[in-house]
Amino acid sequence: MKCRFFVFAAILILLGPTGCATSPHPVALPAPVVFGKPASLDFVLVNTTATLPDLQGETTQLQDSILSGLRETGLFANVEVLNTNQVQSGGIEVFAAIKQITKVSDKARLWYGGLAGKAEVVVQVSVSDLATGKRIEIFDVEGHTGAFAKAGTTGEAVQKAASGVVSEIVRLNAQTAQNALDSLY
Repeated sequence: MKCRFFVFAAILILLGPTGCATSPHPVALPAPVVFGKPASLDFVLVNTTATLPDLQGETTQLQDSILSGLRETGLFANVEVLNTNQVQSGGIEVFAAIKQITKVSDKARLWYGGLAGKAEVVVQVSVSDLATGKRIEIFDVEGHTGAFAKAGTTGEAVQKAASGVVSEIVRLNAQTAQNALDSLY
């Protein structure tokens, strides 16, 4: 019994100073590309498009979901659809383009269940300052559902992608507010 204790104590003493070795290079997650900071986030214009054909329904759903998500936050005085006749001096433009999509319909989910696969959508988002026209940030958002019998459809994947866009715009708003506070002091 004493021998086991001494062996265990010796191992602890020898391994104690070294600890668990970590990787010499920290793993960094890719961050959104930030170009500059906007002057105001009170006014938000939203525009959506698709780089693939026949996605009018998904594009409309993405736009509506982003608009309603941004409005529900209550952080922005005005959230509107981009209209070429509108000229605003302050605020941001959110341009979202569907780059990739894997569709799963309600019928496919009903008939094939998990064998229908998972619905996925990749949206590239560009945020620009309306006053200067300069890009503030570019990022990709993914929305996907599981590949099992009770998994969602393409509409749910688009909704998840829109939620990701809203979350990033809210984060950008908080970052801008913090930068404004820092500049006061």
